[in-house]
Amino acid sequence: MKTLTYLGPRRMELQDAPLPEPGDGEVRVRVAAAAICGSDLHGFREASPRRIPPLVMGHEVAGTVDAAGPEADAGLVGSRVVVMPVVSCGRCDRCREGAPNLCPDRALMGASFPGGFAEACVVPSAQVRHLPEGLSDAVASLVEPFANAIHAVDRAVRQGDDVLVVGAGCIGLFATRAAILAGAARVFVSDTLPHRLALAERLDGRPVPAGSAEEEVLAETKGDGVDVVVDAVGLPATWALGVKAARFGGRMEAIGLGAVLGPLDYHGVVTKGLTVTGSYACVEGDFDRAIALLGSGEPDVHEWITSMPLAAGAEAFAALVDGTELTKVVLVP
Repeated sequence: MKTLTYLGPRRMELQDAPLPEPGDGEVRVRVAAAAICGSDLHGFREASPRRIPPLVMGHEVAGTVDAAGPEADAGLVGSRVVVMPVVSCGRCDRCREGAPNLCPDRALMGASFPGGFAEACVVPSAQVRHLPEGLSDAVASLVEPFANAIHAVDRAVRQGDDVLVVGAGCIGLFATRAAILAGAARVFVSDTLPHRLALAERLDGRPVPAGSAEEEVLAETKGDGVDVVVDAVGLPATWALGVKAARFGGRMEAIGLGAVLGPLDYHGVVTKGLTVTGSYACVEGDFDRAIALLGSGEPDVHEWITSMPLAAGAEAFAALVDGTELTKVVLVP
């Protein structure tokens, strides 16, 4: 089979590899669509301790189960599925309390083990979810980022809140719509790219250019700031914006991991009494809700998606890293 293999910073290569065989409790998924995540781009752009080459990345994956290993449900064969990519131990305190995304021994598909930028991949059978009829493979590959946005927004946003979403990439756009669905009064969306702000506006967000976001948000809230900030970027500048734009007693949900380290305005966090929460991945309920919403056409994401063949994956990565009008690239084997 063909794989798109990461060989080091800015090096991707289409390679031949044996078709993987599912082991105990595993199924093989023939990949129909695999979307490129921002975290994949971080690994491609620079050396990352989370993605060690050679590696087949890709954790936003939809396809069809075509083989089941021993102890796996043979009834899954032939099913169209989407993959839940975070594999947890199932035994630790976090797993038992219903937070497997916070398992200290979790593994991420496409980082800890081979992912979906290939013609086929192998995952534990418990990690696949059935797809409804009518939900296309390309749209289904976006279930995972939508679930991540739902996980953060549902914890933080309350009816009538003012919200600022920082970053209008895929997760930021999903967070915008999730906040509207959660009953937010106004959802401001900041980004540096005009075409992404236009997408946010079509989701009922209120676009504010990154360069004037603090001033515009404070003006619109009469100097109070927003109740909730969702940072879907994760850079020093976006953290700084979040602290300044949040009201006293406000809440910040940090999803983005654009940088590993950076300065933080401790004075602002402490004197404003902000609650800052890191948001990693999602849980099963978030995943199921994302499937249901996308299956109903909420939101319509077709305008975000650019489908490209797996063979053009290296070019797709380079284009996304170097900055283009692309929003979400889905690779198709």
